[in-house]
Amino acid sequence: MSTNSTINLSDDFKFDFYKYTPNLGASIAFAVLFLIAAIIITGQLWILTKSHRQFLTQWMNSPTYYANIRHYNTFKLFAAHIPLIVGCIIEVVGYIARSVSRHDVYSLPPFAVQVVLLLVGPTLYAASIYMVFGRMAHLMFVENLMIMPARFNTVIFVLGDVASLLLQAAGGGMQASASTEKAGSNIVTVGLFIQIAFFGIFMINEFLFVIRVRALRNKNKIASKSNTWIYYNWILIVNSAMILVRSIVRTVEFIQGYDGYITSHEYFLYIFDATPMFLLPLITIVFMMKYNIFEIQRESIQIQSELDKDYESGDNDSSLDIEADIEDGSENRMSKTEF
Repeated sequence: MSTNSTINLSDDFKFDFYKYTPNLGASIAFAVLFLIAAIIITGQLWILTKSHRQFLTQWMNSPTYYANIRHYNTFKLFAAHIPLIVGCIIEVVGYIARSVSRHDVYSLPPFAVQVVLLLVGPTLYAASIYMVFGRMAHLMFVENLMIMPARFNTVIFVLGDVASLLLQAAGGGMQASASTEKAGSNIVTVGLFIQIAFFGIFMINEFLFVIRVRALRNKNKIASKSNTWIYYNWILIVNSAMILVRSIVRTVEFIQGYDGYITSHEYFLYIFDATPMFLLPLITIVFMMKYNIFEIQRESIQIQSELDKDYESGDNDSSLDIEADIEDGSENRMSKTEF
């Protein structure tokens, strides 16, 4: 057996990692699309970050500034989107690797790269969704409406996402070897099941968020005075649904194994993985400048400032009344500011 990057099972036989010849045009097209998406999202975030930093500076120097108002610094809002950008870049490299495989379907390195990266890219998308959702819930004082304990809500989902990512990456790497292909497939399947389980619970969380916050709109001044959170959460739900469907199809693929129907037909990859995973950043791009976590924080700060000013002036009826969903009680309603 040769020891170079092409695996030879005998002098006359080479192991074909694919059941087909990868489509060069599709691979290049999606690599370009994901690259464009990463660039545009980065540019949009730069504009939003710059604008929000100016807003925070003006607010902190204004008479309406109160130190106890709940908010995040600009970097924390930006950082929640970093996994999304990295995920797009990973998709770019993954599809470039597939285009390289077009010229040599027996070569191990490009096959291994595309297997691992196309598996873990969407996991990073999920991490961004978890983080921005957690920040939105915090800014709206509704953490206690979540399924998970308020203080651990984001952490639990992100840890589940990391576990899924590590298993998929490890299993994907093992699939590059004929001797460990089966074990690698099983590990990837476990990772995908973990992702489906956590993401399924998370989507229930998102739907409950809409239902429960709507029910409390008369009591939650932030929710009642803003609609941005509604549209933004529905964007997150749609994006989450695409990741969930993709993960289910990929799970079935690995359960079927290397000789399965899905693995043997390339169009499944482009219909149920490449397309929805590109639509996710595309939807983000289309709506980001209007519906985003920066705007939600801006509205939250403005509403908190108005209510806190009324509270300080003795108008207690105008105080921030968000019932039991404020962790420290109504008397310490905005004591947890995030810096």
